[in-house]
Amino acid sequence: MQYTLTKDASLFFIDDSQVQEFTNLFHEHCHDLEFEKGLLNEKDVIHNCLNLWLMMRRLSKDVMESMEKTMYYTGDFLIFDAIRKNKFFQQIKNTLVDDQIRQCQVASCLANQLNVWLYEKVGSLKSLTLFNDPNQPYFLLHRNARLWENRDFLDEVAMYTKRVTNALADRERFGQIFKHAFQQLDQFEVQEEKI
Repeated sequence: MQYTLTKDASLFFIDDSQVQEFTNLFHEHCHDLEFEKGLLNEKDVIHNCLNLWLMMRRLSKDVMESMEKTMYYTGDFLIFDAIRKNKFFQQIKNTLVDDQIRQCQVASCLANQLNVWLYEKVGSLKSLTLFNDPNQPYFLLHRNARLWENRDFLDEVAMYTKRVTNALADRERFGQIFKHAFQQLDQFEVQEEKI
């Protein structure tokens, strides 16, 4: 991992030990995974890996969403809610209940495919400040009070949320995220076996 994950970038209330546990798993078992071009940069995709990994864990019911962040990341919380309600995600979660390595790998592939889906569905928004601030990762934008006082930026957030809502209406395409994630995981495992 080329940078340090922080609990502040998670959309859930977590502690440093959970971030460290994920970081160790990701570094040992997922660092060779290649992320495809998508809406978010690689750092933010890895933060999404962390969020998805938290959702897959046995204690995920104890991991609370940050209510403060729901107003900043409404579109992302809509996506997480759709993932959480997806039957295939529930099956994955139940199957991998005690396999932390596999949970991390699935979360990483799922985050990658989610990012590809976002690019497909809302990629025209990629140039917005929301996704294009080189000094501030997407999942840390909530810390920049100056941005949240900017009407144009708030319009970007509203536009993104609306586009995500429309994209989620295409349930068939959204469901393919899970299928593509497992195809990617299968390819990753084949590559790992060759090494």
